[in-house]
Amino acid sequence: MQQTKSTFGKVWSNPIIIGICSGVGLLAALTGNGIWNVTSWLTLGLPVVITVWFLSKPGKKTRSR
Repeated sequence: MQQTKSTFGKVWSNPIIIGICSGVGLLAALTGNGIWNVTSWLTLGLPVVITVWFLSKPGKKTRSR
């Protein structure tokens, strides 16, 4: 029997990083002023930027079987 490689890191690493950035942004927005406002804007804007980037990429062409 072949042992398959775990794809947990491949599948979940980016969503976990985005979630951590969003949490940092929320805490920065709630607790700080000045540089914390900039931090919150950048970290909370990250999911929006990533979404727009992925939606603007042309889709992959699939072969019909």
